Amino acid sequence: MWLGAAAVAALTAAFLSIRPAHAAIHHAALVIQHASGSVITRCVAFAEDQISGLQLVERSGVPYEAQNFGSVGSAICQLDAEPSTVPPGCFGSGPYWQYFHRRGGAWQASAFGAGSSLLHDGDMDGWHYAAGANQAPGNVAFASVCGAPVPPAAAATQVAHAPSHATAVPTATPAPSPSLEAFAPSDSPQPNAVLSSTGPPTQPPKATALGPWLAFGSMALLLLTLGAVNLRRRGP
Repeated sequence: MWLGAAAVAALTAAFLSIRPAHAAIHHAALVIQHASGSVITRCVAFAEDQISGLQLVERSGVPYEAQNFGSVGSAICQLDAEPSTVPPGCFGSGPYWQYFHRRGGAWQASAFGAGSSLLHDGDMDGWHYAAGANQAPGNVAFASVCGAPVPPAAAATQVAHAPSHATAVPTATPAPSPSLEAFAPSDSPQPNAVLSSTGPPTQPPKATALGPWLAFGSMALLLLTLGAVNLRRRGP
């Protein structure tokens, strides 16, 4: 019976080691348009259900500097080395980085700061360094940055084959906050603006698969136990 229990434990460890090779990968697109009109794009992959607009910039590898404006969120003060120095109060009195989301084939000004906005698979953010309000970046399609999205039928097939023990992660919905128009250039910048971060960030460490090692250890223990039992049966 004891040997049978050991064998069951070894088989259980072996089954636990059989996991999907990787989690589902999502993609979001980033469009950055400079005052000169030049445009750079980045396609960012992520395993989470959602990331913030600030995380999209961080993971794109484009250098940036941002300031936090409390409940409104973070604003980008410098992006891809423009402007050459961070202006007072992040915005100064001239052009500034304006933040947009791609919705229904058109750009819409974001109602949240980059740290408070949420992006999911297939979403797209745009930044334009320009003077005056609502200066959206040029017309860029998601497919031109990240390629064609996965067809709905294929996505449904992936969900159908997902492990049955997976649980959905609740999605946080940001509370309404002042529009990004509050970030417009002003002669009296907010005193509580604090430099929050600079990019690019460090990459998160990769998880190590423990399942195969558990299976190997269990099988080794089972073999050692069988050897000990045989030695005892043979006697001195």
